Amino acid sequence: MSEYQYYEFQALDRPLSGDQREALRSVSSCARITATSFTNEYHWGDLRGNPLTLVERYFDAHLYVAS
Repeated sequence: MSEYQYYEFQALDRPLSGDQREALRSVSSCARITATSFTNEYHWGDLRGNPLTLVERYFDAHLYVAS
C-alpha cells in the first residue's frame, strides 16, 4: 500500500520569476505552480526534489502532510 503525501511551498517575500517556475516544473510535471506557490499531492510516488533545497532556493514556507 502506498502513502499519501501533500507538499506545499509558499513564496512570501517575492514572486517567483518565470525561469524559477520553469525550473520547478522539472521537479514535478503535475504540480500546481504559481508566482507564489508550488503544491502537489502524491498517492503512488514521491517528490523528486529535496524540500529543504526548494525552500533555500525559492520559498519562505513549507508544509508537508503524509498518511
